[in-house]
Amino acid sequence: VCGAVAMFASPLSVLKVVMEKRSAAAIPLPFTVASLVNCFLWCVSGIFVMKDWNVTVPNVLGFLCSAAQLALKITYGDGPRGGSELPK
Repeated sequence: VCGAVAMFASPLSVLKVVMEKRSAAAIPLPFTVASLVNCFLWCVSGIFVMKDWNVTVPNVLGFLCSAAQLALKITYGDGPRGGSELPK
C-alpha cells in the first residue's frame, strides 16, 4: 500500500521547484495522465466490483496525487519558455 502511494506521489517531490520556478516542466504529463486514469478505474473497481478497501484506499490516494500533479501542470505549464503563454 505504501509503495503504491509513494509511486503515485513521486512526481510531487519536485513541488518546491515547480512553485519557485513557476514551471511544471519537471512533472511528466504522460505518467500523470496514465496514473489518473489507472487510479480512477481501480477506484471504481474496488468500490463497485470488489468492494475491497485494500484496493480502493491506495488508489483514491493515488488519484488525488495525480489530480494535484495535473492541476500543477495545467496551472504552470512548462513555464514562460515552454510556449504555453499566448502571444500578446
